[in-house]
Amino acid sequence: MASLLSQQDKKQASVEVLGRRDSEAGLIPQASTQAPFPRWPRILGAILNIFVFSASISIIGILAHSLSNYSGSRGIRFGGTAASWPKDLNLHPAYFLLAVSAISIAPSLLSTVIGFRRLKAQSYSTIEKFLVVASGVLLIMWIVGDIMQGVSEKTPKRDILRWACRRRNSLTNVLVSYTSVCDEQLAIKYLAILITIAELGSLVSGITTWSLVKRYSKLIDEPWRAKA
Repeated sequence: MASLLSQQDKKQASVEVLGRRDSEAGLIPQASTQAPFPRWPRILGAILNIFVFSASISIIGILAHSLSNYSGSRGIRFGGTAASWPKDLNLHPAYFLLAVSAISIAPSLLSTVIGFRRLKAQSYSTIEKFLVVASGVLLIMWIVGDIMQGVSEKTPKRDILRWACRRRNSLTNVLVSYTSVCDEQLAIKYLAILITIAELGSLVSGITTWSLVKRYSKLIDEPWRAKA
C-alpha cells in the first residue's frame, strides 16, 4: 500500500514539473518566430566609413604636397614685377579641410571596426551612440569646409584653386607647378564633397540601426507583456 502511494506521489510530482516547464516555455518567445535582425545598416555604415578613412588620408597627403608646391614657388617673380602667387591668397579653406580630415580619421576607423564586430548584435552600445553624434558633428564640419571652398572660389584673385587653374597653360607653368596645384586642389575639392555625402550616409545608417534596435527589443518584449 505504501509503495502504491509513493508511486502516485512521484507521478503527481512529475506532472507538476512538466506543467511548470510548459508554462515557463509559453512565456519565452521562440527565436524561430522572430525575424532576423537586419545587418545591412551596419554593413553600409562600415563601408562608408572605410571610404571616409581612406579619402581623409588622401586629402592630407595631396594637400600637403599642394601646399609644398605653393610655398616653394611663391617667391618667384616674372619680369621683376608679376608675382607667381598673390600676397593675400586665401588658404583658410585648405587649412580647414586639412584639420577636418585629420579629425575624421580616428572616428571613421573606430566606426568601421565596431560596425563589423557588432554586425549581429541586437543592442546599441554607448560607443555606437557616441560615434553617431560624432558623425553628425563631422558632417557639419565637412559641409562648412565645402561652403568655405565655394565662397573662396568666388574671389579668383585670392583662391589658390582658381589662380592655379587659370595659369596651367601659361608659359610660367615651366617655373611654377600650376598644373600640379590645380589638379591637386580639384581632387581635394571633389573628395571633400564625396566625404560629405559618405558622412551623411554613415549618419543615416547609424540612426537606422539605433531605431531598428529599439523596434526589435519591443518585438521581443511583447510576448512577455501578453503573458503577464
